[in-house]
Amino acid sequence: MSAPNSAPPRSSFRVGGMLVGYYVLCPRKAWLSMRGLWMEQESTTVALGRQIDENSYEREQKEIMLTAEAPNGTPLIGKVDWARLDAGVLHETKKSPSAEEAHKWQLRFYLWLLALNEVTGPQGEPFAGELNYPKQRRTEDVRLTNAHTERLQEIVQSLQALSRQKSPPPRREERSFCQKCAFEELCYG
Repeated sequence: MSAPNSAPPRSSFRVGGMLVGYYVLCPRKAWLSMRGLWMEQESTTVALGRQIDENSYEREQKEIMLTAEAPNGTPLIGKVDWARLDAGVLHETKKSPSAEEAHKWQLRFYLWLLALNEVTGPQGEPFAGELNYPKQRRTEDVRLTNAHTERLQEIVQSLQALSRQKSPPPRREERSFCQKCAFEELCYG
């Protein structure tokens, strides 16, 4: 576990896809991460997910880096697990669908980065997304709509406000939800 730092300096504030997913799942987890507190290196669940990602879809191009700037000027970054560029599809590989809503927002965020850069698929259509759950042999299509784009802009603004908070948001009331979270012991220990 790393020691928490003070709020990130304003000039270094940027939003990544994982932070968007954290925020959707639990604003407290996003706040802790923004202060440099990372617990994933000690989590067997996260290690298993990383292994599944590394050993699945080995023939595909891995880890595509994306950058963009939000309409309000916030730097945005993303690391897509893999893509089929010839088909115009970004892929995210996940261990299980237990946090599927957060996974969808993370992937929508990457689709938004492409849209902000005016990158389209081979036929000029927007890129699509696909969540892959290899252990479950399941995929989930993800699209970016105008409503999603508006929500992503709200999330970026909320993350900016969260980064300025001196104390973390309250922990979730239903501890059972947090049992597989790498931050669970920190929040409830």
